[in-house]
Amino acid sequence: MMYFGAAGAAILLTAAFVSDIRTMRIPNRLNFAALAAGVLFHMAESVWNRLNDAVPDARPWLLAALEAAGQGLLTACAGAGTGFALMLLLYRLGAVGGGDVKLFAALGSWIGAQETIACAIYAILAAGAYGLMCLIIGRRRAVHWKLLRENEADCGAEFSAEAGRNAGVRKCRFPFMIAVIPGAIAAWLW
Repeated sequence: MMYFGAAGAAILLTAAFVSDIRTMRIPNRLNFAALAAGVLFHMAESVWNRLNDAVPDARPWLLAALEAAGQGLLTACAGAGTGFALMLLLYRLGAVGGGDVKLFAALGSWIGAQETIACAIYAILAAGAYGLMCLIIGRRRAVHWKLLRENEADCGAEFSAEAGRNAGVRKCRFPFMIAVIPGAIAAWLW
């Protein structure tokens, strides 16, 4: 059953990657559906494992199944909460978008808390390497090669309350899924 969890996470990451590359957005429908599917998967997996134990439970099977479903729910919620909390911190710092926060909650519901932490760490490292590469080749070249995207809403003259500070600054960003995919692969390999 462990492979089904990895397959569910891989499907989620693939769909999010395609969406993020095309539109710089990860749809809420995808995130919420994946979150619900991850929770249901862990509940079903826990029930299946409990009912197929080599040592039979002395309690009635329904009670054992409900207890197992509760444990699966806790596992999925711990992963979802971990992913949400980690990315919410990065969101508050302006490093990721809101879709990435919800994506990591959904991903955490599939892979659990410990794997979500590893995936987030590797994704942050991959994002740093990608950003460094873009700095080395230069912003203009990176935008021209479509490695970076200038945020059209922020382009042009932008004045802050502090006497024109940041005037004319163009903000560039890239789809975070470019870093999440290698981060997830690294987390699963190590």
